[in-house]
Amino acid sequence: MSASIPRRSHLVERAADAARIAIADDGRRHLVERAADAARVAMANDTSLARAPRPPLAPVEAIPAVEAIPAVVEEAIPAVVEEAVPAVVETVVVPPLHSQFAGLLGHNEPAPVTRALLRRAGLVDEACHTREEIALVREQVLRNVDATPSAEGRQARLVVITSSRSGEGKSFAALNLAASIAEGAHRPVILVDAQQGAGSLSTLLGLRAAPGLAQLRGTDGPDPVGLLRRTEVPGLFVLPYGMAGPSGAQGSAMAAALLNLAGRLSDHIVVLDTPACMESSIAGLVAAVAGQIVLMVEAERTKRPEMEAALDILDACPTLQLLLNRLALRVSDRFRGPAARAEDVAVGAH
Repeated sequence: MSASIPRRSHLVERAADAARIAIADDGRRHLVERAADAARVAMANDTSLARAPRPPLAPVEAIPAVEAIPAVVEEAIPAVVEEAVPAVVETVVVPPLHSQFAGLLGHNEPAPVTRALLRRAGLVDEACHTREEIALVREQVLRNVDATPSAEGRQARLVVITSSRSGEGKSFAALNLAASIAEGAHRPVILVDAQQGAGSLSTLLGLRAAPGLAQLRGTDGPDPVGLLRRTEVPGLFVLPYGMAGPSGAQGSAMAAALLNLAGRLSDHIVVLDTPACMESSIAGLVAAVAGQIVLMVEAERTKRPEMEAALDILDACPTLQLLLNRLALRVSDRFRGPAARAEDVAVGAH
C-alpha cells in the first residue's frame, strides 16, 4: 500500500469496481449506478484515483427498494451505501388505526341527512326553553347509562323511547334526545327508528325507501354498520326502519340485531324509537335487552290505566322513567323568562 493513497480510497475504488461489474452482469442498474456515483464522490479528494478513467454512467432514474441491491454490492460496499446513499431506504408511514366513529361509513356513502330534514322531523335547533329541558333529560339518561352495568343479554347503552298510545311525542323526544347527546355531550349516537308509517322518523327524514332495521335478522343478514346514515349533526347517525316485510315475530329479531349493533360499536349510545306499547309488541320484547326505557306521558291526555298497562308491558327492563310532555305551566318555573302561556309546550322528566 502506498503512503500517498489512504486506505479509505482503496475501499471506495473496490466498491466502484464491484458496482461496474454488477452493472455489466445485471439489468437492475439504477441502485448500483447510484452506489457508483457515491463512490466517485468519496474519491473526489484523492487526486491519484480521481485521474483514473471511468466509463460514462447512464442517467439515474427512480430508486427502487433496498431489496434490489445485488448481493455482490452488499458484500463489497456496506459502508458506502450506509454513508453516501441513505436516501435509498424508503420510509413507510403506517396510517393510524381508524376509530369506530371515523370508520362507520365507506367512501361511497350517501349524502348526509340535512339539518333541514331534521328540523322538519321535529329537531329543536335554536336556543329556547325546550332545548334546555331536553338537556336536563339528556343528563339523567346519561347518568343511567353510565351507572347501569352491561350484563349477558342486556345492553346499558340501549335507550328505548316509547309511549302508551301513539301521538304522545315519543319520536320528538327520541330525535331531540339523540341530537342533544351528540352535540351537548359529544358522544356518538345511533338513532334507530323501529316503526313504519307516514309519521315515522324514517319518512320525515326522507329515508322511507332506504334499507334499515327491518332487513336485520339477529346476527345474520347485512352488516348493520353499513346501513347507518350520517347526519349533519356531528356524531349523530340514523338507522331507518327499512323496507317493510312480514310483521310476524320481528321484535325478538330486532332485539338480537340491536344487541349486535351495540356490541359492534362499543362507544355509541343507541336511542330506539319504538311503536306505542298498546299498539305493538316491539317495545315489550326489546325491554328485555335495554338498559333503560323512557315512557312518554302526555299531560292531560294519557290515562292512568293506559300508563299502568304500559309499565307492566315494559317490566322486563330494570330502569323505567316517565317523561311528562306538553305540560302547560302557569307559574314562573320555566327556563329563560317569566310565566308561560297555557298553549306553550314543556318537556319534563319525572
